[in-house]
Amino acid sequence: MHEHTAHQKVAMLTGANKGIGSATAEQLAELGMTILIGARNPRRGEQAAEAVRAAGGDAHPVTLDVTDPASAAYSPSKTVLNALTVQYANELRKAGILVNRRRPGYVDTDSNNHTGFLTTAQGAAVVGRLATLGADGPTGGFFGEGGPVPW
Repeated sequence: MHEHTAHQKVAMLTGANKGIGSATAEQLAELGMTILIGARNPRRGEQAAEAVRAAGGDAHPVTLDVTDPASAAYSPSKTVLNALTVQYANELRKAGILVNRRRPGYVDTDSNNHTGFLTTAQGAAVVGRLATLGADGPTGGFFGEGGPVPW
C-alpha cells in the first residue's frame, strides 16, 4: 500500500470495473495513485477495487451510473460531457485539479463486440499520461494517443 501524503494523486475513473477502465486503474495504481473505481454495479465495483488492492494498490469503489440522473446528475451525451469537462476544469483549476477527456482509440471491448485492434492496456495509456501531468499541465482538453484532439 502506498503512503498518503498531502500531494497524493487521486484518479476517479468511470467504468473502471472492466475493459479500458480496469486497465487504466491497474496502470495508475502502479504509479502510486489512489483509485476511485466508478461502476454502475456496486458488487463489480468492489471486486475491481479488491483486485487493485490485491496487487498492492489503493482503490475504493464508487457507485456511479452516468445514465442515471440520481447517480451522476447529467445525461451521457458527448456534447454534455465536453461541456462538463470544460466547466469542471474551470472550477477546479484553482484547486490544482486537472480535468481532461480522452479518446482511447478503437479498443477491443464489449461495446464493439471485441472488434477493436488495440488492447485495453493500449487504450488506457492515454489516461496514464493525462493522470501524471504536472500541476501546470493542460486542463479542459480532449486528448488521444497523438495529443490534443479537436472537440
